[in-house]
This record gives sequence, C-alpha cells and structure tokens, in this order.
Amino acid sequence: MKTSLKVLLLFISLGVLFITGSIFKIDVLVTFSTLFLLPSLILYYRYRAKKWFLAMVIALLLFYIRDLLMIAGFLTNGFWIMLTFSLAILILYIFSFTSFKSARVLSVEILSLIIMYGFLGFLFFTIADLVPQVIPSYKTVTYIYLALLIFLLAFTFTQYLLKSHYASLWLMLGAASMLVSELSLFFKMFVISDISVNIFFPLFHVISFYAFVEHAIHRRKTSSLPGF
Repeated sequence: MKTSLKVLLLFISLGVLFITGSIFKIDVLVTFSTLFLLPSLILYYRYRAKKWFLAMVIALLLFYIRDLLMIAGFLTNGFWIMLTFSLAILILYIFSFTSFKSARVLSVEILSLIIMYGFLGFLFFTIADLVPQVIPSYKTVTYIYLALLIFLLAFTFTQYLLKSHYASLWLMLGAASMLVSELSLFFKMFVISDISVNIFFPLFHVISFYAFVEHAIHRRKTSSLPGF
C-alpha cells in the first residue's frame, strides 16, 4: 500500500471520529480529531503532489488555527477566528481568480448561471433576515462572512462552467461544501441545533478540506504569483 493511501486512510479515520464526535457531542473525540485532521491532510498532499502550492498549505494551516480557536471558545476568540477564516478564504479567492479564463458561453450555460445566482441571492437574503434577530451586535461582520462564502461559490461555479477542468470542479465542490458546513454551523450556534445541522456541519467540513487539496493536486500552475 502506498504511503499516500495510508495517510489518506488516516485522514478518513480522523474525519469519521470528528463527524461522530460532533453529532453525539463527544468533546474528547472532537478535540482529538481536530488536532490531527488537517495535519494528516497536509501530509497526504505532500505525498501526492510532486510540487505543491504553498498558498494552499497556508490556507489549510489558517483553517487549522481557526478550528483550534473554535474549540478554545468562540466568544473569547471571535476576532482571531474571523481573521484566520477571512485570510484563508482570501487565498481561495486568489486561487480562483488566477485560474479564471474567459470562454464562449452557451445559452444553456447562461440559464445555469441565472438559476445558480438566483438561488444564492435567495439564500443570502433569507439568512441575512435572521441575523438581526440572533446576533444583532455583529450584523456587519456576519453579512460580510455570508457574502464571502456565497460569492466564492458563485465565482467557482462560473469558473467551472467556463472551464470544465477537473481542478475547477474540485474547487467548486470545496466552496459548496464549505458554504453548507458554515451555514450549518451558524444555525447550530445561533438558531437551532437539530439533527440535520449536527450532521451537515462536520460532514461537509471534512469534505471541503479534502476537495481543496484535490484541487491543488490537479491544478495547473497558471499564475506568476508565488505559491499559486
């Protein structure tokens, strides 16, 4: 068995522990799996890629710091949690921007874009209506947080539609999974913690990280920016 496959199985095992711990609220499992989940994924990336993108590693490390701060306490580390998350998302935006290429758009693709943009707009305004009711003191920050996630998915979806490359598909899947995960976390923390959000948050949290690494593995170097 290849070393990369062994490390991937380790990541999957830790992901299962994280999902199980989150669903059944077993703090020990959540803490243990969080400590090693992203490091194992970075190690998998190291073994799989002949030459890795340093910026993706930095983004994963920022997500890792954010997850550790979440365990330590959201209320006491709110600023640093949002800062590390925003920087990681910014890096993902740069990954998307630097590989974006214009192409001829078919009528059916325009229809697909209209449907997706309409759905994302509806999603943003629906969630935004809840914000003043649940976290009135941080409305502006929350609106920016939601907008960053939704625009990332909109942009990566557009990119994949215009350039149907395998790496673009993984980036779009990562952005979609992160949107589902973060919205589930938002509902879990501030609205209602039912079985659906308790499952969706950890499941898509793990899937999003894996998708971003697969994007980096299959991505072609198309930018003069170092690390991209």
